[in-house]
Amino acid sequence: MTRVRTRYPELWFIRHGETDWNLKRRIQGQTDIPLNETGHAQATAIAQSMAGLHDSLDGFDLQVSPLHRPRQTMQYIVDGFGLDWTDITVDERLKELNFGDLEGSTWPDLNARGLDPEKDPEGYHAFRPEGGESYADATGRVRDWLESLTRPTIAVAHGGISRIVRGIVLDLPVCEIPGLHNPQWKFYRLKGGEIEWFRAKPAT
Repeated sequence: MTRVRTRYPELWFIRHGETDWNLKRRIQGQTDIPLNETGHAQATAIAQSMAGLHDSLDGFDLQVSPLHRPRQTMQYIVDGFGLDWTDITVDERLKELNFGDLEGSTWPDLNARGLDPEKDPEGYHAFRPEGGESYADATGRVRDWLESLTRPTIAVAHGGISRIVRGIVLDLPVCEIPGLHNPQWKFYRLKGGEIEWFRAKPAT
């Protein structure tokens, strides 16, 4: 566990399951790619793990990005707890970063253009693709979303949004944010000044 600030309500943050573009290391951004077979298995395991951690989700707000892959992931949680979509808030601020003209490119394509979050994280954080937004741009809408939370919340969204959330809540330097890991078999909770990771495990 790592100490964090405590001014936000308890937050469980779940990244959507894998897609074919994740598998092929393509930049998705706001391109609406669905889960693949592995992604469905990950979403199933996350829902099962959540059911093992919570008897019910009473008292939680449930929020999700409007894109298909997080909505599919949230569906497993909805089904597992006997909820329906009237219980869910779809929030545009949780959309993945818009990578503009670079959506569909591969990571080797980006690296060949000199874009590398490991070698130049601050440059990558500030880089705005043609027709898109930078990490710095998206931080405004994510901060606005965090400030709007009034109750414990479970959110399903994207890797870039996950990094920005941790950057804000943990008060991380810009150079650390682009390189934060986002494993799709894990999810985390921010509560009471601590961040804790949980591994999604399929039921046996």
